[in-house]
Amino acid sequence: MTSTPVRRRIPKPLLRFGRVVLIVVVVWLLLRLLRGVDWSEVGYGLTHLAGWQIGVLLVAMVVRRFVVASPLALLVDGLRPVKAMVNDVAATAVAMIAPAPGDVMIRLAMLRSWGIGTTQAASGLTLSTLLFYVARLAAPALGFVVFWIAQTFYAPFAWSALVFGAGAAALLGGLLYALRAERTAAALGRLLGRLVQRVRRSSRGPDAWAHRFVTFQQHSAGIMRRRRGLVSLNLLALIVAEAGVLILSLAFVGVRMDRPVLLLLACSFLVIYPLTGLPLMGAGVLEATYVSFVSDHSAIETTTLMAGLIVCRVAVQFVPIVVGLLTILIWRRTTAAAGGITRTG
Repeated sequence: MTSTPVRRRIPKPLLRFGRVVLIVVVVWLLLRLLRGVDWSEVGYGLTHLAGWQIGVLLVAMVVRRFVVASPLALLVDGLRPVKAMVNDVAATAVAMIAPAPGDVMIRLAMLRSWGIGTTQAASGLTLSTLLFYVARLAAPALGFVVFWIAQTFYAPFAWSALVFGAGAAALLGGLLYALRAERTAAALGRLLGRLVQRVRRSSRGPDAWAHRFVTFQQHSAGIMRRRRGLVSLNLLALIVAEAGVLILSLAFVGVRMDRPVLLLLACSFLVIYPLTGLPLMGAGVLEATYVSFVSDHSAIETTTLMAGLIVCRVAVQFVPIVVGLLTILIWRRTTAAAGGITRTG
């Protein structure tokens, strides 16, 4: 049997050119950032946080993690918020040290071990992930609107809001269509069933796969109808919580917060928030972009901004990795002691 060659949608030379442009932009941003940073001052700012400031940041970190994990708890019946947090922080740790889809596999395994059905678990994870990306892409629009209302119209903010907002609208539109497209789900299930049956003759066949897809689609649509209001509020709270941790970090390293500065810091972060979708949450690229913009539009020193960004990244990224690895070890021991993973649904 001859196989049909797969055609590339994007020409290979264009992909290479895009990668080169991306590398050049990233290197330029990083060089611009590194030139203006006094790293001894950054180290001083990091090591001279007061005990109560560290305590406040830890509380803020827990609140942020609760808000980030809450959509999963809302979209999976019977899943408590604390377990949703455990699931989320474990996936964060795995995503940093293992290739995809390792984080998804650990999340599914955890949910099944807690008695959550496969359909419920897969539906909740899919919806929460897609909605998180909608919120991530919509954040620039929120930052632009707030800045425009409170201070002035700013064209770079407007362009960011337009580009990423269009992406958020397209993703949300596709999700809403999928939640209503029962026939499409059945057709996709039959198509996948045929493909699987060609490779694996013992497969249940197209009709069984169509039933799985329709069940998944109906469950997802039902849970979204019941929880859409709470999930929408939670996504807004997620964006606010992300900006809040950064503002706290900057304030604790010496940035004086008055209304114009607070507005600039928060809205600038929201406008570049989609950069957190890059590998390692945009490490390096996000800092360079944020510092470059804020330092050009305020009297805040680059060194102070960098110290605050490092404090923020430690709180939202590196501490959760350590906690996540510990939770995985504890979960594996408790699961083994309980006799393995419970498989339902």
